[in-house]
Amino acid sequence: MVLESLFPDKKIRSKPIDMLALSFIITIVSILLAYSVFPKYAGIIFPLLTAVAMAPLIYRIFGEEEEEIEEAVHNKSHEGFLQRHDDTILLFSLFFIGSFLASFFIASFFPESFVKVAFEPQLNDINAVQSLSQSASGKAITGGLINLIIVNNLKVMVFAFLLSFLFATGATFILSWNASILGIYFASFVRQGLFDQLIATTTGIFPHAVIEMTAYFLAGIGGGILSAGMVREEFFTPEFKLVLRDSLMLMGMSIAFVIVGAYVEVNF
Repeated sequence: MVLESLFPDKKIRSKPIDMLALSFIITIVSILLAYSVFPKYAGIIFPLLTAVAMAPLIYRIFGEEEEEIEEAVHNKSHEGFLQRHDDTILLFSLFFIGSFLASFFIASFFPESFVKVAFEPQLNDINAVQSLSQSASGKAITGGLINLIIVNNLKVMVFAFLLSFLFATGATFILSWNASILGIYFASFVRQGLFDQLIATTTGIFPHAVIEMTAYFLAGIGGGILSAGMVREEFFTPEFKLVLRDSLMLMGMSIAFVIVGAYVEVNF
């Protein structure tokens, strides 16, 4: 894609903030293109278009991530686990923020008729979550709600891992989808002029949203580096063992974040 080629991976890694701009532009273009061609299915198609547009960059990022692991083995580096992956976690975080801002902008300022058609699946999901939250009361229901949130978020986490493992860019689809739901939800307050409620809602959602999104980042990165490692390395070599260990650690951290996020969502 032309837009993606304006931000090569070397530049993105040296100047991560460019990922936010790239994500914002690509998401805007994807939403408008999906609505123009398939308006009825735009809400599903635009995250897919975003993932496809980001594919070349994501492939190269995971490739370079695996190369760094390989160099760490060859040089017997004592670099820590988080040091090996902090750049990629930052890039995925900025991708999510850019996609969120794009969805928020369009849902806030485009005509209501456009928003209802273009984001119909997201709006349905928001309504379903609100109905579930309103029905939760009492300790027994709260405990059941925590379990339900954990199960649902674990499904998304596993989906992010598998998509990233199989297609490398699959995690960006999950992140784009979740970013759009969050952006559209916040935009609903802006459209109604409920700015006080927007601030209160943001304060309430922010803690668990950050935790849950981190879980998806980690799962996606774990799947991506494992996929790159299986392509580049022979099984049971020191390089592959380190890739596998890092991938499993990322998945373990992701599961922990899902559980903590569900507890925070229900109790705070």
